Amino acid sequence: MDFFSHQDQARKRTGQLVILFVLAVLTLIFLLNILVAGFFWFDRYGSFNPADLGYIIRSIPAEQALLVSLGVLVVVGGASLVKWSMLSGGGKTVAESLGGQQLTPETNDFYEKRVLNIVEEMALAAGMPVPPVYLLEDTSINAFAAGYQPSDAVIGVTRGCMEQLSRDQLQGVIAHEFSHILNGDMRLNIRLMAILFGILFIGLLGRILLEAALNSGRRRSSSSSSDNKNNPAPLVAVGLGLLVIGYGGVFFGNLIKAAVSRQREFLADASAVQFTRNPDSIAGALKVIGHGAGSEISSPERNETAHLFFGQALPFKFGWFKTHPPLEERIKRVDRNWDGQFIAPQKRTDAEAEAPDIAATSAPASRVAELATAVSMTTGMAASLSSSTLADIDMIVDQLSELAHETYSARALIFVLLLAPKSSMTHLHQMDLIRASQGNDLYNLVSRLITLAERLPAKERLPLVEKSFPALKQLSENQYQDFRNTIGQLAKADGDIDIFEWCLYRLVVRYLEPTFSEVKPVKAKYKKPEQLSDDIAVVLSYLAHYGHDNQEAAEQSFNAGVTAADFDGNSIQLQTLDIGTLKPLNQALTKITEAYPHVKGRIIKAMAACVKADGQLRVVELDLVRTMAAILESPVPGLFDEE
Repeated sequence: MDFFSHQDQARKRTGQLVILFVLAVLTLIFLLNILVAGFFWFDRYGSFNPADLGYIIRSIPAEQALLVSLGVLVVVGGASLVKWSMLSGGGKTVAESLGGQQLTPETNDFYEKRVLNIVEEMALAAGMPVPPVYLLEDTSINAFAAGYQPSDAVIGVTRGCMEQLSRDQLQGVIAHEFSHILNGDMRLNIRLMAILFGILFIGLLGRILLEAALNSGRRRSSSSSSDNKNNPAPLVAVGLGLLVIGYGGVFFGNLIKAAVSRQREFLADASAVQFTRNPDSIAGALKVIGHGAGSEISSPERNETAHLFFGQALPFKFGWFKTHPPLEERIKRVDRNWDGQFIAPQKRTDAEAEAPDIAATSAPASRVAELATAVSMTTGMAASLSSSTLADIDMIVDQLSELAHETYSARALIFVLLLAPKSSMTHLHQMDLIRASQGNDLYNLVSRLITLAERLPAKERLPLVEKSFPALKQLSENQYQDFRNTIGQLAKADGDIDIFEWCLYRLVVRYLEPTFSEVKPVKAKYKKPEQLSDDIAVVLSYLAHYGHDNQEAAEQSFNAGVTAADFDGNSIQLQTLDIGTLKPLNQALTKITEAYPHVKGRIIKAMAACVKADGQLRVVELDLVRTMAAILESPVPGLFDEE
């Protein structure tokens, strides 16, 4: 699945929506000018004849037309910007507006642990860190993905989705939502919300005026006054006109939104099948919805957010307003041999039999003393095991993964991964930094983790960092700033930044920063790779040099990347770099983030070919590619499947 081309399609859809939005606003301006002119005509003559409409339009003063036009632009544009600002918090803001509650790894609930486990699996398969998961208390089966970009994405599921689907079916639903993230649909969906709110605001103003006029009329009728100057009829007419015009715009806006959403749902279904390699997973989930559980959402915000969901969130029966294709059509597209029969929801006993390890697992200890005891025992066990045994390594990875799921111990885990060897003076300095900045309790926990972390294979370190992000997003803003400062100090403690330290720090900033500050999506600027030739050369040169010990091998690797992406070999050539500094790489990546998705796709393809050229995939190469793809907001599932 070429996710980059679909991201470009989503961007083009956004451009089309902007054109439609402009046309809608121009129509609003025209109609409101007529409405205002009619109001003044009625106020002057006391009556209105439709036959006079042409004359009324021709006699609209230029000053009046200008004022009305500016008023519409200010109101619609201002309302859209306000809504955009309200959504600036990204996926978290959308999830909370729907009434979602974030699930925490400490939960003892079987279903909650299972869905968190599936989301983690899907995230690692997609090459992106694990997004937070939010639960909606609806018995129907539905889910959504929200956010501007992968770094602030969240996944939402209803309780019905979590409890009525089998593990495979739930995996299909989550894969569908990850496909929306990878296809670039999330930003398109949020822009739809902001644009439609701007048009809707005209209708809301009309309703306010209409209610005010009707209330004024009731007060007037209850009094003895018959002053014509207080006649509410013109205000009623204006309010009613604004209501009709505003909601008429929303009517057509919703038609556009539904049409766009239906096509993106077909794409996400197809992507999910390729993602899971199991058509029965998503088809099974759709069949359970059709069995009777349904997908309708009860949240008051469902009208604005219906296009975000996995299934039809609104009760509309009229096809044009459905944000999702018919259920039967979606099933037939992924299961061509479907016999028309739906599937009953899974029972809890069957679910627990399907995943007994989750049913039996308790939540990780959240208190420092309990964590310290558990880690101390495991560390002692690890020290006595053979490092060459695969089962031993799995045990170490599992234990550290458990610690990555708890907010307090996740910090200790990140710190211990940055420590220099115990025999060095740098190590002692780093431990002093941890004690000074984080306190004795966290210092003691880090001390207990050292032996365990030393036995962790290098290739497992960065995935472990990515697993910790949902827990680290639970930090307070002050805790996060202290955490970020500490990892920066630990990385610089020896006066040098190695590749793993650079990767860890860049991932932390990329995926945690949006949680603690306003999300600012990067605007695409560069449509052609020729505009980024020097920057692409820098990125590929770093990959080639770090992956090879000699110039000849580095050049072969570099050229393989250039050829695979069909770049111009005359303008993109291997550069001689001081790989002791990463400043040129940071500068190049900053510029490349402003490239269009199809350009980023070619760069990712070049990076993959570069590191695969000699048939050996080194840990440093894999870490660099994963991190640079994350910086470019371009995670790609299955990039190294053949390895």
